[in-house]
Amino acid sequence: MENIKQEFLKAISETFRAYNKYGARSNKKLIPIHSWLANIIGKKLGKNYTIRRLGSGGEIKVEGRYYPKKLDVAVLKDKVVIVTVSFKFVTSNYKQNVNNYFEQLLGETANIRRINIGFAHFLVLRGHTPYFDKNKGSLRGKTQRIEILNENDLAKYVKLFQDIDFPHKPDVLGITTIDFDEKENAFFLDLEKFNLSLPIKEVLLKKISVEGFIQKIVALCKIKG
Repeated sequence: MENIKQEFLKAISETFRAYNKYGARSNKKLIPIHSWLANIIGKKLGKNYTIRRLGSGGEIKVEGRYYPKKLDVAVLKDKVVIVTVSFKFVTSNYKQNVNNYFEQLLGETANIRRINIGFAHFLVLRGHTPYFDKNKGSLRGKTQRIEILNENDLAKYVKLFQDIDFPHKPDVLGITTIDFDEKENAFFLDLEKFNLSLPIKEVLLKKISVEGFIQKIVALCKIKG
């Protein structure tokens, strides 16, 4: 399990560097983390499954129940998509978009689950997230302030995890919290330093962690396959 955590940190560090180099709109920033997800899931599932993702075989597009959707990482069995993994890494301006992110997740989940494809979602949040003024003309704008992770940022996702099984709830949900050092290397947060309740911290550390997320995806693929 420790190897999974270290491999994840390496992949998200590479993703962050690509984001800083190429900008938020470039797909290049997604390749490192999508590659890591595809590789680790593929290794654990074995040869009877095929993994498709950006940069390797290309993303797969499905019609969805309500609208067409390109899948971040797709798991196929006998050339049929059985599970997809959606990934979200919030790099800036989280609090002004927090409800939009959540509502998009609900819609995306229902759109995919209603066509009988298993849906997993992994969210990466920063402990200290810059808020950029995008009207200042630079690549990401001027940093106006630093937003600090708190209970409200996580509570709705924990409620969703604890919800009964409806089409809007991902089959598998994972969340992790990180920050970066001066060399753009990612590290996991010490949650004791943030204003989070004990139930929130326990869910983050024990139920929707990186390691648990990978285990549950593999189990879901075997059920669906």
